[in-house]
Amino acid sequence: MSIESFLSGKLRRFTVVDIGFVKVVYFLFGLLVFSVYPPLVETDWWFFLAIALACGLPLGFHFFSFAGSLLEKGQAYAQSNLPAYQVLLFMTQFFFALTLGSLFPVLASGDWWVYVLIMIVAAIKPLTKTWFW
Repeated sequence: MSIESFLSGKLRRFTVVDIGFVKVVYFLFGLLVFSVYPPLVETDWWFFLAIALACGLPLGFHFFSFAGSLLEKGQAYAQSNLPAYQVLLFMTQFFFALTLGSLFPVLASGDWWVYVLIMIVAAIKPLTKTWFW
């Protein structure tokens, strides 16, 4: 058994709600990095947006390739979760957070411990399913 097939089995335990919480954690991690690493402020927002869109397009194609309503598509997407999709989801949310942090500096003006605390609370539900995300 390869590591990718092992992780795929673990990631397929997620529900749509779990993926939503994972997206929140990834987004908050992006805001945390943006708030503690000042050179990111000098980069234009459109660069971060272009990278987020480039990472998000394969996820969008994968999501809309399933038949049914949005809820059925979401459930099918959660059951086809792979480590590669998690990496793309992380990069999409991370760079989208950098985009919003560039456009709205108030989002990245919090203390680092606030972001960490919210990430811990948001990660509790997905961690009850699997520790491998």
